[in-house]
Amino acid sequence: MTTKTSFLKLAITCCTALFLAACAQNKPAAPLSGVSSVTMVNIDDDHYKKLSENYKGEQTFEVRTVSSEGGDAWTAAPEITGATCEVKHEYFTASVVTPHAIRVPLYGSQTREFTVTCKKNGFQQSVQIIGPFNVSQANRTSSGAQVGLLGLLVAEMINQASDPEDDQFEYLPSAVKLVPVLTPDEELAEESQVVAKQ
Repeated sequence: MTTKTSFLKLAITCCTALFLAACAQNKPAAPLSGVSSVTMVNIDDDHYKKLSENYKGEQTFEVRTVSSEGGDAWTAAPEITGATCEVKHEYFTASVVTPHAIRVPLYGSQTREFTVTCKKNGFQQSVQIIGPFNVSQANRTSSGAQVGLLGLLVAEMINQASDPEDDQFEYLPSAVKLVPVLTPDEELAEESQVVAKQ
C-alpha cells in the first residue's frame, strides 16, 4: 500500500467518523443531574507526586448510559437514565447516577485510562474503558483534511515530528451500553432459534 493510498484512507475514515458522530448526536441528550469532582486516591505514592507535576487542568466528562438495543450509524441509541456507575482510575474514583458529569484531572501525555462500571435493574452490569486521545494531533489532522490530501500529508508529518509532551490530551466521550436481562420466555425463544438454525 502506497503512502498516498494510506493517507487517503485516513482522510476518508476521519471524515466518515465525524459525519456519523454528528448524525448520532442529533437526538437531544437527557439533562445532566449535576457535576461533581472526583475523589483522589493513592496520592501519597511517589509515582503520583511525579505525575502531578504534569497536571494540565480538568475536563468535564459526562457519564451516560444507553441501551444496547436500538440506534445505528444514523441515529443514537436510546439513552437510559438512573443507572448507578462507579468510576475507577489509579488515582481517582467517583460514584454517580446517570446522566451525571465529573471533573477529571488531566496530565498531558501521562493521562491514563479509567473504567466506568454501570448497573441498573433489568440490565446486565456493564464496564466501559475510557481512554485518552491526543487532541492536538486530531486537530492538526482535521485542519489538514479540510484542504485536501496535501494538507493531510503535511499534518501527518507535523504530528510525526511533534513531541507528545507538548500536546493536549483529553478523554473521548463515550456512553456505557447496557444490555437488557432476558426473561425466561425470551431465553427460551433464543434457544429455540439457535436449535432451528442448526
